[in-house]
Amino acid sequence: MKKLFAIVALVAAMSFAGNAQAQIIAYLGYAPETFKLTDSYNSTYSYSYYFQGFNMGGAYNFELPFVSGLGVTPGLQFRMNIRGHDACTDTQILIDVPILANYAIPVTKDITVAPFVGPMLSIALSGKTKGNSTDYSLNWYGEHGDYNRFNLYGVIGVAGSYTNFMLYAGYRFGLLDIHKAPGFKIKTNGFFLGVGYSF
Repeated sequence: MKKLFAIVALVAAMSFAGNAQAQIIAYLGYAPETFKLTDSYNSTYSYSYYFQGFNMGGAYNFELPFVSGLGVTPGLQFRMNIRGHDACTDTQILIDVPILANYAIPVTKDITVAPFVGPMLSIALSGKTKGNSTDYSLNWYGEHGDYNRFNLYGVIGVAGSYTNFMLYAGYRFGLLDIHKAPGFKIKTNGFFLGVGYSF
């Protein structure tokens, strides 16, 4: 964790070295998530369940001085997953820290396309299953929970911008098993799309 924040601090320090292409970006989007369960003893058996998801956050994009168009974008975002099933509602709240490399390709004077790729650390602040009409409640985390709070994603996508406005879309691949109880593994993944504005 300390190493991650050290990287973010280093990136920020580099950006203040006089790069005129630096941008602060605010964004929000639609980010559903799939939880894929796989039997630990029988890899041919798997089951997936689906969450609606939404995110909002900010990022700081700056162009690296040694390659024109090549940039790095560290960010911080809030994300929520929610689904209803069997008279219950599952809700998960997360904080994500993406650090993405991007390459800006000018199309016209005002339009730019930028593919991006990189890692994203995800920390679950809460996760709970609650009965819709009963007092039933199950905490996903903590001493009696079955889930790990930390996940690491690989992220790939593309952003298109027109002056200060941006549209983006991509996919995230969960790399870690977030289920800590024996018997089966759970990995998460999902597409995302949204809008942003650069200052």
